[in-house]
Amino acid sequence: MSKRQHQPTIAILASGSGSTAEAFIHATQDDRVAAEVGLIVCNNPPEKAGIFARTARLNTLYGLDIEVIEISGRTHPDGNVGRGQTLAESAAICERVSNGGFAHVALMGYMKMVRGELIEEYGWRPDYTSVYQARMTNTHPGPLPETEDTHGIHTSKRVLELGLSRSRHTVHLVADGIDRGPKIAEHPVEVMDGDTAQSLFDRVQIVEKAVLPYALGKFLQEQGGYLGNSRD
Repeated sequence: MSKRQHQPTIAILASGSGSTAEAFIHATQDDRVAAEVGLIVCNNPPEKAGIFARTARLNTLYGLDIEVIEISGRTHPDGNVGRGQTLAESAAICERVSNGGFAHVALMGYMKMVRGELIEEYGWRPDYTSVYQARMTNTHPGPLPETEDTHGIHTSKRVLELGLSRSRHTVHLVADGIDRGPKIAEHPVEVMDGDTAQSLFDRVQIVEKAVLPYALGKFLQEQGGYLGNSRD
């Protein structure tokens, strides 16, 4: 179990290898970010997603007990009304996060559009007056809104097609739709002469893994102050 019980505990949503989640977990253990990871939800099974084995190694390395589970349209097929999560999938994730008492949900390489109950309970809603009222963030490898509804190397390809002088690593709140919530942090990555989509994306990924822990940690700290003051 964690030795820093007073710190906020978060749940991560991921889809693939989990390299961004690993970078964040390392940061929680060397005190670069004042948070703990308690749960990882993956929308793919262990044989298709390396995050299961990666987290097992991190649990052994640090003496952690991070649970990794699959919740997907395969495990919860009901309510498939189009693109993204099924409604049953969203509700199941929301239930696990709520029952676990997690302070925040962080999407790190999660390749599905979030919808339904999870958005209602943790995402950004139009009636909110402060970003700190929302409790779900996503990391995106490009500037927004210019590259909304893209992912991975396709985001860097869009940057080059648009002729932008720089890309950005962006952290934003999750809202209804794709890449639509307010931005809470962004970090520029210059486009260099001769850049390909792959070379630009590689540099954005380096920035993402380096700065995401600080950006999310800062948001959680400020959110704690906001929520504490709102109760006064």
